[in-house]
Amino acid sequence: MTTDAGALAGSRAVLIGVSAYEHAEFPPIRAARNSLQAMQSLLADPALCGWPPELITEIANPISAADLADRITDRAQSTTGVLLLYYVGQGVLSTGAELYLTVTSTRPDRPKISGLPWDTVADVLRNCPARVRLVILDCCFAGQAIQTLAADGAPGFADMAHVEGVYTLAATTRNRTAHVPPAHQQDTACTSFTGQLRDLIRSGIPGGPSQLTFGDIYPVLRQRLRARGLPIPSQCGTDTVFQFPFTANAAAHLLGDGGTSASAVTLTAPTPVRIDRYQAIHLLDDAERAAHSITSERSRVSALADVATALATTDPVRAERVAQSITSDRSRASALTTSASAAALDPWESNAAKASALADVATALTATDPDRAERVAKSITDMWYKASALTAVATALTATDPDRAERVARSITSDRSRVSALAGVATALAVTDPDRATRLIAEAECIARSITSRRWTADKRLRIGALLDVARALAASDPDRAARLIADAEGIAESIVHSLSSRDWALADVATALAASDPDRAERLARSITSDRSMPWVLPGIARTLAATDPDRAERVAQSITNKESQASALVSIAKIGLHGL
Repeated sequence: MTTDAGALAGSRAVLIGVSAYEHAEFPPIRAARNSLQAMQSLLADPALCGWPPELITEIANPISAADLADRITDRAQSTTGVLLLYYVGQGVLSTGAELYLTVTSTRPDRPKISGLPWDTVADVLRNCPARVRLVILDCCFAGQAIQTLAADGAPGFADMAHVEGVYTLAATTRNRTAHVPPAHQQDTACTSFTGQLRDLIRSGIPGGPSQLTFGDIYPVLRQRLRARGLPIPSQCGTDTVFQFPFTANAAAHLLGDGGTSASAVTLTAPTPVRIDRYQAIHLLDDAERAAHSITSERSRVSALADVATALATTDPVRAERVAQSITSDRSRASALTTSASAAALDPWESNAAKASALADVATALTATDPDRAERVAKSITDMWYKASALTAVATALTATDPDRAERVARSITSDRSRVSALAGVATALAVTDPDRATRLIAEAECIARSITSRRWTADKRLRIGALLDVARALAASDPDRAARLIADAEGIAESIVHSLSSRDWALADVATALAASDPDRAERLARSITSDRSMPWVLPGIARTLAATDPDRAERVAQSITNKESQASALVSIAKIGLHGL
């Protein structure tokens, strides 16, 4: 049992299910009726969620949106403990993209008049006295509710909702429909989202803690839904609400071992998650619109070049169109070169621009032609771009020729870049050759710690970056050691006092490194940055890091960024995760 009567004093669960509609445009959803019953059973089960039945209110097929709003408000205003709101039914968007929850009398063509606005529900959540507020939405476009809550906060993490203590679990993202089984199965089946949530809670999480929070449940639920080809859920919440014990872990009780204490883990390696092609294309659409809205020509052309680069391998026609829309001749050449070949580089007057483009070309070639990629990288005269390209080549070679990959990494003359290359090779070898990976990591850490950091701010930042590269490589195999390296880097960053801008840039690097393993701490660190120059870039860095493990959260971070150039950069980075290999 998760909670006792004392812990749930002053609590209320409001479960709403809409399975029948008056208008033919909304077909009946018998699975919604079953989902409502399933949620009630889960909450009332003394071996799982443990809610006393008298604290649970079921509202099946409400007729009037106004009456439903009153009933929710009445219960919310009398709740001082935990307020749980569950809704299953049709979700519709207005012409202005606002989410409306339907009732039986909702007209599809008039949601504003006959549906319940999510904004109204959000206001109820903001103003009720409940200590913890939990929302579970199983409907189309449910992720829009997260967007609505996120829009009330200050620029920053989108899941840092304006309402403290609110956790929202949505069956879909903001632009996706929910899924129900075929009509002939709905007499006994739940909706797909609630059915998977029910099955997960009933079976538990082997090896998990004895009490499961939504922080424990969400990654497993997401993986189960994705594996079945079902819509991907989304979530948001504050620091403390993620720790609310929602249910007992059935698997831990079956094993009789009490589970594994989550507090024993200081840093965990995330599970890679790839966004789908539809979401990637949608993000690039948003990125292109954001780029075109930038007033500064220099920033606009840079953002459009990023979009063209991201599109080059999957949609070269569109990539060329985006590149042709760039007004600066030199920037247009850069984008076209990146999306085609290096042949047009000779006329360039800027050595830096040529080096940058050659580095991009070398990086792009690593997957298909590593020999040519290495030749291009070694032809670069600029030391920084050359090191960056050789690092990409070394990492790419690891799978097919680890000896050559190690030689390429060692050929880099810059200590900072050599650390990055060695760490990248070690990460790629962690599974196939752990002994070599361990040796390379030790060498990389030794080089990182040898970088002078007693006087010069630039040296301190180089050392910070090197330590963070090693920490990333160690995240899966030795999380405690990785955590210590990140702490060391943060300490060095805090020691930079004579240049606040450099200090903030260094802290931004630390926050980005933390994003994959401790996104909440990363967000807090990001919010401590005050520099006008570094602040617009720290959230895109965090979004890029999150893109490989939690693309929905990464997108919410990116969409919350007010600087359009930064937003476009973040959206392009997330989209690339979905486009690679397609």
